[in-house]
Amino acid sequence: MTKAKQLTAWVESKPGELGRIAKALGKARINISGVTCWSAGSENPVHLLVSNPVKAKKVLQELGVRVTEEEVLRVTLADKPGALGEVGLRLGNGNINIEYAYASLPAGSEKAELILSVSDLVGASKALHKLTQ
Repeated sequence: MTKAKQLTAWVESKPGELGRIAKALGKARINISGVTCWSAGSENPVHLLVSNPVKAKKVLQELGVRVTEEEVLRVTLADKPGALGEVGLRLGNGNINIEYAYASLPAGSEKAELILSVSDLVGASKALHKLTQ
């Protein structure tokens, strides 16, 4: 489990916005290792985990995109029934709220990567420490 800097690009809800920002990051040779986005009205969040957050922030701002930064947890879990439930229970028992989460599991992999935005990053790290060893 590691802490990671996540960028959030705030974009209009219109066709092509994800493509526009992803293309600009690719052109700047910045890899996107995690992404989630949704429509939430006039300004929509695109959460990004990237290879170079400082450079990515600059690229996005040059596009006229508002960018915010957050610390999130990257948790590697075994691909087995109940793994996510255990994370949720441990955080709940520590009175730590999950603000949002997203995950990926490459085909054929035995491990999933879970990204968590939580109300207490330090507390969450402690609650999940032995789970991810």
